[in-house]
Amino acid sequence: MDGGAMRVFLLLVDEPFYTVPCLGPVLDRWGPSVVGAAFPPGFFDWKRAWSSLRVYGPVGMARRTLQLGLAAARGGAVHRALAARGIRIVDAPGVNAPQFLETLRQLNVNLIVSLNCPQKLKAPILSLPAHGCINVHFGKLPRYRGLMPVFHALLNGDPSFGVTVHLMDEKLDNGDIVAQTDVPIVPGDTLETLYPKAFSAASRLLDQALGAFESGSVIRRPNPESQRTYYTYPTGSQIRAYRRLTRH
Repeated sequence: MDGGAMRVFLLLVDEPFYTVPCLGPVLDRWGPSVVGAAFPPGFFDWKRAWSSLRVYGPVGMARRTLQLGLAAARGGAVHRALAARGIRIVDAPGVNAPQFLETLRQLNVNLIVSLNCPQKLKAPILSLPAHGCINVHFGKLPRYRGLMPVFHALLNGDPSFGVTVHLMDEKLDNGDIVAQTDVPIVPGDTLETLYPKAFSAASRLLDQALGAFESGSVIRRPNPESQRTYYTYPTGSQIRAYRRLTRH
């Protein structure tokens, strides 16, 4: 995979908790290479809201909802952070729509970065950038595919969880690994302490991955389906176990 000038496009969700501090160090170095960003809809749905309510409880959920509302009223925390750097925001109701693909072609995008993009990327967009599309996954692939891997790693009693940057294909959390790290889980950790650590690790991995793509030194490691484990939204019994585990 040849190096060269990077023309990066970001697929994001606008949330006020973790994305801005994750992107900040990346944009400090790579901001001039970021030619645009989009916020495809679909991340905030009833399944996610119901799961968050059960995990964080009514008080925690009310606090997070208030933060989301205040950030949205101010124009969106991530929107404002990108606008402050002069990064173009592109409307993208559908990432696989022909008009969105044409916009990417006009921008001469050669790498797409997905950070919590809620829509599935199909073959036409996956094959559009010369360097491909990469995704940040908060689990140590090939294990911990699926939803809320940090929650499940904590509940499983793992001493650490993984953060992975991988090339994307049409299967969920599939594609070769290009960067990966472990994040320790220590006594007293909860989701509210682990997610900041996860996004901090993701920031470092994205910087590492972008540097490798630019220099043409990407090392692709296999992400075999035969070794996968898959998780989804937690059950009631798992949430009760999480609350017992994280009760201080």
